[in-house]
Parts: sequence; structure tokens; C-alpha cells
Amino acid sequence: MAEVIVSYDREGEKQTIHTGSKVLGDLGIDYTGVPEDERGGTAKQLLASAALYCFCGALGKALETRGAKYERIEGTATLETGLDEKKRARVTGIVLDVTVHMDEEFEFIFDRVEKIMQQGCLVTASLHAAFPVTYKLHHEF
Repeated sequence: MAEVIVSYDREGEKQTIHTGSKVLGDLGIDYTGVPEDERGGTAKQLLASAALYCFCGALGKALETRGAKYERIEGTATLETGLDEKKRARVTGIVLDVTVHMDEEFEFIFDRVEKIMQQGCLVTASLHAAFPVTYKLHHEF
């Protein structure tokens, strides 16, 4: 199996995630000048971003593999949080709401792919055992 290694470095208020990716590069997180009460949520945003990116990429590939052409894929990820039985903060779910802008002639392919994508992608399917992931797929012609 393949493995991905990222590294983390923190110096003062600046944090860097070294992805090792030529495409992604380093991710900088800089809290300099950001009030303490506005610093939360970064990890949740990264998790939601990874889920949405992976899902949209897999969706696009699934459509292309079946011969569908699309103009654009856009979406949002809503990460839900709550407390577990020990009152610890936990992610309790993610809702992905994704729209594919495509010609009407590919609607039958979209319908097939929509069913397949309810199983998720690498990232979201890996999260299924931990909490619900909801997929809302739409198309616009």
C-alpha cells in the first residue's frame, strides 16, 4: 500500500505543514495578530477541505471515465461537531453538497455516477466508520 508522509513545524505563532507535494507545497498557518478567540477551527477546516477535495476529484474522474463532459464542479463541505459521552468535542458528521454543471445529454451518466459516489471517495469512505458522511449531488444544465 502507498503511504503519504507530511511533517509539521511550529515556531512561535507560525505553523507549517510540509506536504511534500509539488502541487500543494507547504501550508502556512500564521496566527500572528489573530485574537485568541478567533484561532479555533483550523483542523476542522483542513479536514472538511480534504474530504471535499477528494470527493470532487473522484466524482470528476468517475464522470470522465464514463465519457461525460462537464463545465465545472463546485461544492461545499459542512463539518458538524458535538460532544461524545465523555463530553469531549468530536466531529459528528460531514455533509458534502456538490453540483456538477454539465450538458443535459450526460444526465444518464450523472445518474449512474451519483449512485456510485454515495459510497464516497478514499478520504470520506475512510471516515464512514467514525461518523456519518452525507452526500448531496446535483446537476445543472
